[in-house]
Amino acid sequence: MFNNARIDKEYRKATTSVIIGVILCLLAVFGLLMAGIKTAQAVKNADHLNNYIVSYGDDRKDRIAYLDTTGFYQVATYGDDLGYYIAYDDDFYYIISIKEKDWDYFAKQFDDQEEIRIWGYTDEIPAELKSFAIDSLNEDYPDANVTLSDFEDIFGDLMLKAARTGSVKGFGGWYNLTPWYLVLAFFGALFGLMFLLIGLNTRKSFRVLKQDEFGGNAILDEINAPDTVSYDNDSIYLTQNYLVNTKGSISPVRYEDIFWMYVTSHRTNGIHDYDYVNVITKDGRNINCFNSPALGKKKSEATQNNHTELMNALLERNPDIRVGYVQENIEAYQELLKDLKNKKKANDIDI
Repeated sequence: MFNNARIDKEYRKATTSVIIGVILCLLAVFGLLMAGIKTAQAVKNADHLNNYIVSYGDDRKDRIAYLDTTGFYQVATYGDDLGYYIAYDDDFYYIISIKEKDWDYFAKQFDDQEEIRIWGYTDEIPAELKSFAIDSLNEDYPDANVTLSDFEDIFGDLMLKAARTGSVKGFGGWYNLTPWYLVLAFFGALFGLMFLLIGLNTRKSFRVLKQDEFGGNAILDEINAPDTVSYDNDSIYLTQNYLVNTKGSISPVRYEDIFWMYVTSHRTNGIHDYDYVNVITKDGRNINCFNSPALGKKKSEATQNNHTELMNALLERNPDIRVGYVQENIEAYQELLKDLKNKKKANDIDI
């Protein structure tokens, strides 16, 4: 597309980033679809808790189930937000758990009806809970004289982790039943959008190098000129009139439009990993040049030489460029930004 192999390679990298982003976003959509489909199937195949209890299949835990109960009362609490209850219908007793935030949701339903349906997920009954449930029954029915050995005959071997109906059938069901699909959707969307936006933004920046109606482009023609100084490893070109940085995105600037430049450091988790020349333009843009490693004496010296060489070359082309991160230049830059904001408010420029 571009009559410059290096730039064409950078453009293809941006295109690849877009393709990867689209694929990852499609994987995210697939994850959400599968989570929804599997949850819908689980709800459709849901059964009464008692049917899971009397079943002797291996696949009985973490299944969507429901319970039609005529009442329940608390027998134990764990932590500040979870309570265990004995629920009952006309025939059996059951163990259920209810989060404190959902208590009013279930309790208020008994104001309007004698029996309510509670949805949730099947789970094993905690061993330490069994004695509490037996003690509670003996308090209510002193003549029953039930023991721990009678527990499964009374309550079965499964309990119901209760949740709001909309949560079980909606996103809460997706989270509880298909967490890996949601993980796929989350990371697919996260990295997919990142790759997509970076790729699209980079491709957009290449517009300044597109051929005009006459089949040429002033900036690209200068880049390809024999007297252009190029730093291929860092994707920097010093043409007759422009500093062009093609790393990540195309950032051309005329030498007379450069306001300030200085060497600065980048840190990752507090570790000094690379230095670069920050070139600031008169319209407020920051162009990072020569992202060079700062680790190791030889690499550090090579980095300093590259930075010095680039800044000297720019000064040859525009001696008025301010150099160095000193107070005088900082204050001048602040004045520049203030002036740009005032002009923007006056609609003189668009920055």
